[in-house]
Amino acid sequence: MTTSTSALDALESLQTTLEPLAELHGQHNQLESWVNDSCQALEKLHGELAEWQNELARKQTELDLREDALEKCQIQEEELGGQVEQWKADLEAAQLEAQQLGEENADQIEQLVQLERRCIELEAELKVAQQRSEEMTATLEAERARAVEEQTQWKEEFKGMRDLLDKQCSLLATQLKPGEKPASVASSAAGSATSSAASSTASSTEKSAGLTARRLELRQRAQTRLAAKRREQEELDSEGPAES
Repeated sequence: MTTSTSALDALESLQTTLEPLAELHGQHNQLESWVNDSCQALEKLHGELAEWQNELARKQTELDLREDALEKCQIQEEELGGQVEQWKADLEAAQLEAQQLGEENADQIEQLVQLERRCIELEAELKVAQQRSEEMTATLEAERARAVEEQTQWKEEFKGMRDLLDKQCSLLATQLKPGEKPASVASSAAGSATSSAASSTASSTEKSAGLTARRLELRQRAQTRLAAKRREQEELDSEGPAES
């Protein structure tokens, strides 16, 4: 009878000893699941970064195209300026010749009128070209500044998210590292680690939510500016044929 009682006591003691181990095993499984979720979130963030980089590359291409268009406008402006100077010189020569020949020379008077009219038209075209060149220059500089600002903000946000994930992974690696303490001490340490992990998880969740909201805001702003640029380009395209 005494032997049976001792065996039962030993069995109960063994069960009592194994209960913290089972609890630690469950917590270990939960931590592994959380690590997997964090890795998946990191992969998703890498995908979003790739999309942002593609968007920045596309914007850079648009800026390059605008620069090419600006260079063409500047070349046209220089050509028109040369033509205006030439027409002005021709006009002065024609005026001098008209003064010498007098009012009787109807042909040269008509030529003078045509030269004056053409000079006015070229000056108007030059003014329009200069105005368009200035507008395109201002637009290009503004777009370049916005693109640089957005790229800087995205890099800073991604660095912040990456640092946060690195800290969380380091914390998990520290918690998952096997120890050599007794079961009772390990149980107490596990409880403290679980509480710390929970508070860290809540803090990281709040930060992730804030970063997600910031990404959505930046994406909406980029889409709004892109739509505005398209409207401006359409207006410029529609004004071009009307002026010509």
